[in-house]
Amino acid sequence: MPKVSIIMPSLNVAPYIEKCVESVINQTMSDIEILCVDAGSTDGTWEILKKYAEKDQRIRLLTSAKRSYGYQMNLGLREAVGEYIGIVETDDFILPEMYEVLYTCAKEQDAEFVKSDFDIFTTLSNGEQLFLRYSLKKYSCAKYNTIFTWEDYAYGEKTIDVFIWNGIYKRTFLRENDILFQETPGAAFQDCGFRYQVAMHVKRGFFLERSFYRYRRDNGDSSTYNSKCMLFNLAECKNLMRYVEQKGVLDQKQLEFFAREIAIIASRPYVELLAWGRPDSRTSEALSEFREILKSFMEGGNLNGLSVPKDLWTEIRMFVENPKFYEYYVNLKAEVMAKTVALFLKDIAMREQVILFGSGYVGSCAYALIRSNGIENVKAFCDNDQKKWNTLYMGCKVISPEEAVKKFPNAYFLITNIAHKAEIEEQLCKNKISRQQIGIYDQSTFPLHCVHMTIRSECREEEAKDQLSYS
Repeated sequence: MPKVSIIMPSLNVAPYIEKCVESVINQTMSDIEILCVDAGSTDGTWEILKKYAEKDQRIRLLTSAKRSYGYQMNLGLREAVGEYIGIVETDDFILPEMYEVLYTCAKEQDAEFVKSDFDIFTTLSNGEQLFLRYSLKKYSCAKYNTIFTWEDYAYGEKTIDVFIWNGIYKRTFLRENDILFQETPGAAFQDCGFRYQVAMHVKRGFFLERSFYRYRRDNGDSSTYNSKCMLFNLAECKNLMRYVEQKGVLDQKQLEFFAREIAIIASRPYVELLAWGRPDSRTSEALSEFREILKSFMEGGNLNGLSVPKDLWTEIRMFVENPKFYEYYVNLKAEVMAKTVALFLKDIAMREQVILFGSGYVGSCAYALIRSNGIENVKAFCDNDQKKWNTLYMGCKVISPEEAVKKFPNAYFLITNIAHKAEIEEQLCKNKISRQQIGIYDQSTFPLHCVHMTIRSECREEEAKDQLSYS
């Protein structure tokens, strides 16, 4: 029996499939099986997979009868014989030690799943790739290096870790709890139900503060900000509710947990969609159904001001009780989000030279947001930490403040070390940098927002008009 069965669903990913497969077949742990489940690719993906299968007996080719991510995944789960299950999306890639480290940890902890942080990446026009770390501890309720149970999810203040491919799952755990994917058409958001089924049942989960998975954000066919995302999310939530009912879940904390998570799915993606995409015409119908679901949760006592954070509870009540005002509120919120980023990027693009002061995490977010939007005027990072001088960060040189001021006296200095912004601003002024040359980075530091951000078309149109007015 293989230690890990790796399921790789594919459909027309020829530009990415070779790098993906290479990263899997070259794992330091050789005792794996690789289930390539293709849904009828017509761009050469299938032919590439066949060539690899001819050379590596660990690869099994499976043909999906449906163009459905859920169907493909369930087919892979049925065919898998490994002790643990891994998932690799075929436009991504993984580091060589991923499955050896995860499996070793899973065996040591007798874990039902082991998951880790991951890196989000995008490819720039010159071929350079930018990577940003996604911390599960920072952005979800994960706790590192300790046994994690469904109660940790239920009592966690943040939403759960919503990604499924950055870990491995014990196959018997999935089968014993009937954890499967919903087999709706397409490939969008069908991991939603899977992750909550796992969360509901887990008694021995484990998170590692390491990163092995590389998640691509420059694939134009990605489902991110899909116009139908609210429809897909509604279908997943309704299926999840059926699952909970079939399992006869009666524990009050579990019921409150699922009500809270469905409330989050009903609200937060909608704001993101309004900011960075265009909602499908049927979105309002989906929101109406979500509204009725949340209303029933509230009436049943499973969704209340004690079971959700205060700010979320305010939005939930607005969503359920005053739909017209809620629509005004979220549209305004989305407009501010999109225009704030657009104006920031416009301002940066007009600068001849930009120096990022601070080569820490916030600095990496600022650099990624600027570069992934096609702006190439960042000349260097500068930092007061002497250990960082003359090193590379995000592929960009780190220099001392003195060298930065000397080499780029007319540059725009964007401070990304927010904790010491006042001291840094004073430091620059003493070095004869005018306050008009100094800015503070106050944009998002959420990795998914900073890598390959897509500005809403209305903002682009307004920006284009503004640019014309300058010419």
